[in-house]
Amino acid sequence: MVAAVAFLLSQARQADIVFVRHGETVANATGRYNSRTLNAFSEKGEAEVEALTRKLLSEPRFDRILVSPSPRALRTIAPYLKAVHQQATIWPLLYECCTGRRPKNAAPTKFSYGETIRVPNDIASLFIVDPKSNRVPVAPDYNSGLAQVEASIAEFRAKYATGRVLLVGHSGHGGHFIHALTGKWKKLDNAKEVEVVP
Repeated sequence: MVAAVAFLLSQARQADIVFVRHGETVANATGRYNSRTLNAFSEKGEAEVEALTRKLLSEPRFDRILVSPSPRALRTIAPYLKAVHQQATIWPLLYECCTGRRPKNAAPTKFSYGETIRVPNDIASLFIVDPKSNRVPVAPDYNSGLAQVEASIAEFRAKYATGRVLLVGHSGHGGHFIHALTGKWKKLDNAKEVEVVP
């Protein structure tokens, strides 16, 4: 296990990694999570997305942008993509997980894949969906979420860990992902960049 972590860290150092959590949603602001509030930005969230876009435009471009398939993540990065005429890859393994209370004996189990990814029509041209990786992960409990995080770390290392990389995702998965890369827990505020330095 120690050798695997050391190898992962050596691979991650090849990339300049920036993580961004999606903008604040109505669900984040109110604590009411349902189909209408989960992916709709609050007024604060809309302002956060605008500020994030301005900030990203002032920085060097990314070689690769990977985004969770959730509409709130897609809509967080869409204005930037439109401004720089760049497409992002929808990476299903960035989907939210591990949001419940951590069990005492937390250990990865298994996760599965569910529905086909659907990108809203008005922003579909900004995103690439790999037909071989076009389903949303289903991790109904904390331990299956940990398995999703492990899978994302392995795939990131194998496919994406070079160049300047922007990841756009969520607090639960993102926190565990960053911890696996760096050994440190980071606070992930809405629409704020976090430099991931292993």
